Amino acid sequence: MLFLEHKSLLASTAAVPEDDYALPFGEAAVVQEGSDATVVAIAGMVPRTVEAVTQLAAEGISTEVVDPRTLAPLDTTTILESLHKTGRLLVLDECVGTCGIGAELLARVIEEGFDDLDAPARRLTGAAAPTPYSPPLEQAVTPQTGDIPQAIRDLLAE
Repeated sequence: MLFLEHKSLLASTAAVPEDDYALPFGEAAVVQEGSDATVVAIAGMVPRTVEAVTQLAAEGISTEVVDPRTLAPLDTTTILESLHKTGRLLVLDECVGTCGIGAELLARVIEEGFDDLDAPARRLTGAAAPTPYSPPLEQAVTPQTGDIPQAIRDLLAE
């Protein structure tokens, strides 16, 4: 097994159980319930997405946020259940869109959940460039919190 953690998550803090626990391997988490659209956010995009959809809630937009947590195996069942509920899907990944996990995820959704789509599924991904080490340059090529609300509004306008 190979475990990769996003560098922005390394400094994050959160409450954890006092007893021994393990996250279920291969099971996605619905981080936030919603009814208007589903956003599947990968790794470091999860906290940005939660912040962005909180802003949208003030506009009356209810967004479900799904964190796959593992990519292999990928829990498509949870994603498809969310899509069935909302009818709209945005995949948010900071990697380049071509040949990435976002493309694979959308391929599976099209194969297994096409009838649940009320609008074309969309992706918000990083620019087609290597991710720089410089934080300001990295911000320039990866989706930021401010980009997410408009992507969701565009999805809902379809």
